Amino acid sequence: MQTGSQGFEFPRLHPLESPGQGPCSRLGFYAWWSRSRWAPAAFCFTFVADLAPEEVLRRLGLSEDPEQEGFATIEVGRAPGGSIMVECGSAGIFRDVVQTLSQGTSIASVERNVNYHSHFVHAVDGHVVARLVPMFAHWSDSADPERLKQDLEELGMLWDFDPDPEVFPPYIEGALALAERRTGVRLEPRHLQPGALPHRASIARYYESPEGAFPELA
Repeated sequence: MQTGSQGFEFPRLHPLESPGQGPCSRLGFYAWWSRSRWAPAAFCFTFVADLAPEEVLRRLGLSEDPEQEGFATIEVGRAPGGSIMVECGSAGIFRDVVQTLSQGTSIASVERNVNYHSHFVHAVDGHVVARLVPMFAHWSDSADPERLKQDLEELGMLWDFDPDPEVFPPYIEGALALAERRTGVRLEPRHLQPGALPHRASIARYYESPEGAFPELA
């Protein structure tokens, strides 16, 4: 374990395999992302260390509903190292979800909305310890800035941008690799196949807020 500057303990995982050079070669397992059906979509993927899917739902106070579909539907399933929670939405980066789900463990969420704005959040034991904008990873906030900088450098996420606005670095692949590195949970292509995650529920209650305001982000 490594301890951050505010006393939080982080699980320190082995770096992802990084043969060759350049950002893509340093993102290890997540090179498959660009071929995924989710690649052009809005999404939120939450990596939850050490918890079973049933415990994820219990912590969030949600009732499993195999017929649940549409807005605010989450799908949860087992993954190496814990569980994966998938939503076509943003609940995984909401403050109340992050605080509740990360008690006594480590979670990381990677979110991209319909406008292609993306977010990464890592929390340990109810506290956010790192947040950043994956496309512009220099824009970050961390309880341990040196550790985050090292992770970003090792994953090749501190990009030098091409002047061509049509060319973007593999920032989602980088954020997914960072989430695995921080939690020990691996998102695999099989998790994103239709019906692959067996536990479904509505997380709509977390979208409710006074006067219709958007829920506070972690």
